[in-house]
Amino acid sequence: MQNRIGLILCVLALLLGFLMVCLGAAFLSSVSLWNCRGSLIVAYVLLSLGFVILLSGIFWSTYCQASESKRVFSHALRQHLAQGALSLATVDRPDFYPPAYEESLGAEKQTCPAEGEASDIPPPPYTETGLEFQDENEAQPEAPPSYAESTANLAAAATSEDAERQSRECR
Repeated sequence: MQNRIGLILCVLALLLGFLMVCLGAAFLSSVSLWNCRGSLIVAYVLLSLGFVILLSGIFWSTYCQASESKRVFSHALRQHLAQGALSLATVDRPDFYPPAYEESLGAEKQTCPAEGEASDIPPPPYTETGLEFQDENEAQPEAPPSYAESTANLAAAATSEDAERQSRECR
């Protein structure tokens, strides 16, 4: 009986809060029609009070649901513990499945050396920009030209372009 009264009060609080917010919004929109200062105050009071009642109704209903779920959960947990521990069911793997990864690695296939063993093979050399192998027999790329050489080359290219342009214009 008490649960039903709480449910009815919760629904009424939600409904009352919603209606107060709607009524406050209606008063606020009608202020421009009546130009009444008292109507503006009533609108803001209704809006704020409606939001407070609406939020309290939401939190109240959430609390009621959580406490009811807690009671149901604790009841189910008590029944489960009273029955005793459940036996754990396991499934054996049939023979037609491939072996596990650890089982498929043999002693000769292990990639990591055993403890105490040192690897005599050095790691391959890498470039700075990527993880590509660097061939030792391959010729090293030449160093870039100095700043003076590159500016001299640019000046020479600019003069040759000017000469070509002048020769085209003279024709």
